[in-house]
Amino acid sequence: MLEAGLRLHRVGPGCQLKTPAPVRQGSIVVGPAWKLPLNDNGARSHAPIAGGGLMDLSLDESQQILVDTFAEMLEKECPTTLVRDSEATGFSPELWDRFGELGANVMGLPESVGGLEMSLLELGLVATRAGSALAPVPFLEIAAAGRLLAGIDGSDPLLTEIAEGLPSVSIALPRPHAVRGTSRTSGGRTLVPFGAIADHVVALVGDELVVVSDVGKRRSARVEEVGAGAVSHWDLSPGEGVRTLASGEAARAAMDRANAEWKLLAGFWLVGIAQRALEIGSDYARERIQFGVPIGGFQAIAHPLAECAIRTDGAELLAWEAAWADVEEPERFEALASMAFVWGAQTALRTADVSLHTHGGYGFSTEYDIQLFYRRARSLASLAGGSREELMRVAELHYGAGAQGGA
Repeated sequence: MLEAGLRLHRVGPGCQLKTPAPVRQGSIVVGPAWKLPLNDNGARSHAPIAGGGLMDLSLDESQQILVDTFAEMLEKECPTTLVRDSEATGFSPELWDRFGELGANVMGLPESVGGLEMSLLELGLVATRAGSALAPVPFLEIAAAGRLLAGIDGSDPLLTEIAEGLPSVSIALPRPHAVRGTSRTSGGRTLVPFGAIADHVVALVGDELVVVSDVGKRRSARVEEVGAGAVSHWDLSPGEGVRTLASGEAARAAMDRANAEWKLLAGFWLVGIAQRALEIGSDYARERIQFGVPIGGFQAIAHPLAECAIRTDGAELLAWEAAWADVEEPERFEALASMAFVWGAQTALRTADVSLHTHGGYGFSTEYDIQLFYRRARSLASLAGGSREELMRVAELHYGAGAQGGA
């Protein structure tokens, strides 16, 4: 009898690298772990990458401490009861304070402005853990906006607010249909992630990279029931409260880079959602008894969960490759970041959906946590547009603007 429901998920800090014990008779093989070399501890050590060679998947000591620290903090400070209590606002100030105490607000900033100068991989490790906990904090937005501001002007006063732990800055993501070099807003009302709590928004309006501050009621009330934090519309039209940071090609390049970084970190976050949703579904499949046996023993339950395990491992590896490319092959970074976001979004949606349906009718009840993961996956995936538009960006990056005409 298949026991996929019993062996699908990986638990504990650093679960993105650890794999189940070697598959034995009576178990189902899940994920790419069976293809990858294992180290002495049974963890995946390397993965093949495009163009040949292996990508190192092992964590150094400081990275492992980083993962363990945030996993422990989130287990204590971010139960699903806090997620539910924060639904009215989409934000938990107390949890963000805990993130700040661990340096999350300045992790990606250069040391020259008081940051920790951590890599996108290290930011991604934190994002994965935060995603698995559905942490109602603006980690992605602060990281992307802060790195963008630091790259333009290391003395920008908003960097001081970020360093002080204030959740005061967000980033306006480009229109879903925008391709590289045209990823701008047209001004007017624009949906901004965590815009309901931000006092300033960094955006590319036309050919100018600007900071728009909340004067004259530019910020609307929080958009209800989007399931992904304190989202609101901002009026980004020219006028009072608008400060120009850069213009022309420099502005477009800076926003393209920030946009790619947000999408990569969102991809890591979505991997965390998928991992935890898979755990929830697998646990339920073990515990729910029908006809005298756990429902995880039925192929109709086990096979979809096994498929999700494979998808989740693939999404994780793709996010890792994008972070690796940022250092080793920067010319591939933007395309891989978009791919990591698309596959992460599709995987989180599919996994949350399968886990929800594993619960049967109970999955649609607000008393069960799986609906939280389903709603977060769907809403976060939609913030930067649909998969088709994102894949068109990838095609344009690979083949040039002419690829759009044939899409």
